[in-house]
Amino acid sequence: MVDSLGVLPDEPDWPSAVSAREDEELGRQLRARLRPAGSPRSVSVTDLLAPRRAYWRLRGPPIPVSVEREQRLEGGRRLHRTLGVLFASQGALEVHVRRGSLHGRVDVLTDRPVEVKTTGTPLPAEDLRRARPEHVDQLGMYCALLDAPRGRLVYLRLGRERVEEVAVYDLEFDALEPIRAEMGHRADDFRRALAEGRPRALPRCPWFGRGCEYQTAGACDCDGTEPAPGPVSVDRAARPVPRPGLAESLATAVARIPSPGGPPVVERFRDLLYPRRAFFRRTVPPSAAPAPPVPSGEAPDLYLRLTDAVEGGAVGEVSRLVTRSDEPDEEVGGLFGAPYLVRTSRLRRRVPADEWIARSPQYALELGLRCVATGMSRSRLVVGYEAPGRETDRVQVVELHFEPSSVFSRVWRARARLLSQAMESGDPGRLPACPGWMFAGCDYREVCGCGSPDGRVQWKRTVEAVRANPSDS
Repeated sequence: MVDSLGVLPDEPDWPSAVSAREDEELGRQLRARLRPAGSPRSVSVTDLLAPRRAYWRLRGPPIPVSVEREQRLEGGRRLHRTLGVLFASQGALEVHVRRGSLHGRVDVLTDRPVEVKTTGTPLPAEDLRRARPEHVDQLGMYCALLDAPRGRLVYLRLGRERVEEVAVYDLEFDALEPIRAEMGHRADDFRRALAEGRPRALPRCPWFGRGCEYQTAGACDCDGTEPAPGPVSVDRAARPVPRPGLAESLATAVARIPSPGGPPVVERFRDLLYPRRAFFRRTVPPSAAPAPPVPSGEAPDLYLRLTDAVEGGAVGEVSRLVTRSDEPDEEVGGLFGAPYLVRTSRLRRRVPADEWIARSPQYALELGLRCVATGMSRSRLVVGYEAPGRETDRVQVVELHFEPSSVFSRVWRARARLLSQAMESGDPGRLPACPGWMFAGCDYREVCGCGSPDGRVQWKRTVEAVRANPSDS
């Protein structure tokens, strides 16, 4: 039996508004880009900036993130996404770029790569090559991936409630091939450390002694005596050129951004897919539903290889789409200008394109909602099969069309209204239980009652008991 999300009260029959067809040509292109199983992983620019930190992220134990730190991180991500709207008229947002086995994500791509930095500390007034060498290295690596000698750094100093100061610098690099060569050397060292299971040869982490969560948690063996990292591109950069006119116009535009209102009703697209889970995620104290230990390591190999294949096309094929609403505060990735999702399946038989809507309705529903957020009416589902009957069936691309697309706007409003009412009343009784396949791994299964026949009424007793005695959970 295949679980279904169902159609909730007060919302239209959204599955009937979805049609699907297979994009065989794009599927062939992605299969051709798919690197062999077990081949060296792709390495990102951020991995190369702090390879020791990247090593412990992939090979160390999971590190719990405090509520305060997560709020700070999310605040920075939210501002970054908001600012993206300002830059959207100038170029493409968060463009994925790739050169061989190296890749990165450029904040804004205009006639040059633009990297945006937010900070709570005073902006650098001196030469960036000495004040912020890691930022110059990052921009230089993006320039090297794009074969573009000129780049731009944008700094925004954050106050308590708004951006207090803006600075813009243009940089030019006199040679890109040496930068690419150094990137290759660092990537080789990083892959070797992962293969050997020890980071001994990796340079000192720039975050050592600066609040690194792995050091604070005692989850790494760094002691600060590791060899200092050498420059990647700083020695190839000419003196940065301040652009006060651009900084002034950007500061004026930032000042016009309205302050956010109260807490969002919809924080993630998954809140609309699984509103009952969203309710408990926000109302149950963290200690009441501890997440089970998560094995350390990377995502499954096929998922990584498939993601590499999707992002391995021409510059601009994959980028961030501009959303038309403040909620949810989540990025929407675009493939050839349309929302997309990458998923893997253990099925041996390829699923016909039109059967995906019934088999895994959550994919169609999430893509439909992402289309609402971006004003689109079509999207793509990229599926990788881990054990296909034929190798030619390894990758499948399903193009989903939503007609009329307004159906999903009504779904959005209906589900957001239900979730809002539940949050206000503290009663999730009208929220649907999550699909059965989610129950075993759900952090909230002990309190939500979804897995029991009387789950709709059991929640009060369990939640109240957990809140009264959180240490018992």
